[in-house]
Amino acid sequence: MTERVPDAMHQIDIVFPHGTNVDLEPDEDIEDAEVQSLGGSDVDSALGESEAWPSSTASLRSSIVRAREENGRIYHGYKDGKYVLPTDQEELDRQGEAHPEAEVVGVDLSPVQPGFTPPNVHYEIDDLEEEWSFSRKFDYVHCMMMTGAFRDWQNFHQQAFDNLNPGGWFEIQDIDFPMRCDDETIPPDCDLGRWNELMMEAGQRSGFLLDTCGRAAEMMASVGFVDIVRIQFKWPINQWPRDVKHKTLGVWTEANFSVGLESMTLALFTRFMGWRKEEVWDFSANVIAEWRDVRRHGYFDVYVTYGRKP
Repeated sequence: MTERVPDAMHQIDIVFPHGTNVDLEPDEDIEDAEVQSLGGSDVDSALGESEAWPSSTASLRSSIVRAREENGRIYHGYKDGKYVLPTDQEELDRQGEAHPEAEVVGVDLSPVQPGFTPPNVHYEIDDLEEEWSFSRKFDYVHCMMMTGAFRDWQNFHQQAFDNLNPGGWFEIQDIDFPMRCDDETIPPDCDLGRWNELMMEAGQRSGFLLDTCGRAAEMMASVGFVDIVRIQFKWPINQWPRDVKHKTLGVWTEANFSVGLESMTLALFTRFMGWRKEEVWDFSANVIAEWRDVRRHGYFDVYVTYGRKP
């Protein structure tokens, strides 16, 4: 289905791929069965040209390399506090390597990249909320799973536009909070429901809003992108749907959050909500237990949004 967004500065095509945005029905046969989980994730950065890029940032200083240790986890030292997920090996194992076959300029706040990379890949330590300092412009900028990473998403969209060549494309693939539920299987007083609401509150207090990717198309339009397309998906939190495609999506969503939920919760709750780390650990374990319960019919909206610079 495709429709025009009435108040957009440019036409935005909203696409619901066949079978991906249907009304989900629970699989009653699985609700009392044991749920098995798999794992996996995919993270990417800005993609550049195939030719060698000259370095556009300064060499690493001790203040950049120095990390922050907090609550038993390691966080970035450069622009301390600008990102609330850990960058230690546990988190890197969860994220995995990002498309080693691509020719890529990767950007990170932490010097956590592997010691060996292919010759067509290099990394720069930089803050993408500041003015971008790349030596050349891009043909394609790709942002995946960065919800909660920026305080100023409008500026990020503007920077992407300014640093693209004419005809270049900008794409965002991301998950939108809060978790949705179309029945009453996730009441606000259960641990999963509380976590859902507390994450939104922590995002508001910290400025790291978690409900921005659903508005990416409008932000793209406001900075000048055209030919904007927004594709919407539903990602169940576990295997609860009857539909096989969504059941499979639920397997991977559950796996990712089972190993990543504590990471995304810890800094937000201890820095901005006044929680102790032990409280976060215990609460996260309870939330994950409810997350895996197929009687909980939650899902996230996930958006793939892309636009072209004229």
